[in-house]
Amino acid sequence: MFKRILEFRDFAQAQFAPIKSFYLKDELNPKIWTNFELDEDIKSNLIQVAEDYFDNLELGDVELEDVVFTGSLANYNWSDYSDFDVHLIFDFSKVDDNLDLVQKYLDAKEKVWKLQHDIKILGFDVELFCENIDAERISTGVYSLMNDEWVVKPTKQDFVPDEKLIRSKAEKFMTVVKEIEEDLESGKDLEEVSDKIKKLWKKIKDSRKAGLQKDGEFSVENLVFKLLRRNGYIERIIEARRLAYDKRYK
Repeated sequence: MFKRILEFRDFAQAQFAPIKSFYLKDELNPKIWTNFELDEDIKSNLIQVAEDYFDNLELGDVELEDVVFTGSLANYNWSDYSDFDVHLIFDFSKVDDNLDLVQKYLDAKEKVWKLQHDIKILGFDVELFCENIDAERISTGVYSLMNDEWVVKPTKQDFVPDEKLIRSKAEKFMTVVKEIEEDLESGKDLEEVSDKIKKLWKKIKDSRKAGLQKDGEFSVENLVFKLLRRNGYIERIIEARRLAYDKRYK
C-alpha cells in the first residue's frame, strides 16, 4: 500500500515538473542570439518558412506588413519546451470584410499546414500564426524579421513563478480532465460529456485571456495554461473532445 502511495506521488510530481521551466534565464538563448543580434542563418530560415506559409494561404494581392519572431525564445523565459513563434502580420480586412470568416479560413489553413509539415530549428518547433495588423501585442519580446530589429526589446525582470498557486489552479483543471476521461470510459451521456468539455475549454481560455490582459505573459493564468500544454493535459482535452464526438456514431 505504501509503495502504491509513493508511486502515485512520483507520478503526480512529474505532472508539475514543467513549472521549473518558468524561471527566467540570465540571458537570451545563446544559440539564437549574440548581444541581442539574431543568428543570420536562423533569421534566413524563419523568413523563408514564413514566406512559404504565406504563399500557401493563397490570399491573392494581400501583402505581408511584417513577420515577427516572439515568444519565449525571444525572451528570458526560454526552455526545452520553447518553440519559434513566428507571426505573419497583415491586414485581414484586405482579405475580406468578414473578419470572423477570415479567421476561420486562416485557422483551417493552419491545421492543414501542421498536418503536412513538422519543421524544427535547433530542435525547437517552428509555429506559424497569422496576426491582424491591428491586434494588440502583449509579449515583452518581439523581433521584426523583415526589418531585422527589435520591435519590443526584452528586459530581464525580477520574476519568480508562484509554484504553489500555479499548481493549485492547474490541479483543478486537471481533475476535471480526469473526470471527463472517466465519464467517456463509463459510457456517460455523450451530450453531457461534450458540454462539460466545452465549458472546461472555455474556462481555460477565458482564464488565460484575462491573465494576459491583466498581468501579461508572466501571469499565473498564462503559466497555468502553459503547464497544461507542457504536461499533456491540453492534448488530452482535445482527444476527449474527439472521442466524445466519434462515440456518437458507434
